[in-house]
Amino acid sequence: MTFIDSLGDIQYPLWIVLVLLLVQIARCATQAIRGEGSISPLRTHSILMLGALGACVGVLGSLLGVSNMATVIEQAGGVSSATAWSGVGNVATPSILGFGILGTASVAWLVLQYATARRAR
Repeated sequence: MTFIDSLGDIQYPLWIVLVLLLVQIARCATQAIRGEGSISPLRTHSILMLGALGACVGVLGSLLGVSNMATVIEQAGGVSSATAWSGVGNVATPSILGFGILGTASVAWLVLQYATARRAR
């Protein structure tokens, strides 16, 4: 199972959040580079909020995955430990991507805050 396949149905909201985040980062970075007035604090803070949304969606995906995995194990009547740990690895994938989105957003937000403060001096 590939990384993208292991995300399940929650991958679509995660990809939407990631695309919105990258667009917002590009808009703020372009405005900061061109020096077109001051960057709106709401625009830069929305980057951090999109990152938090990505982390929340990732955790939700992991919780849904745990629920599905428990249902399958219950129906099977028991599985080997290797199969169970493989399932745990697949369940953790949405959270990993969600927290990766949050990390990207946090770094971009810090860089934009620094650039805005430096330009204001």
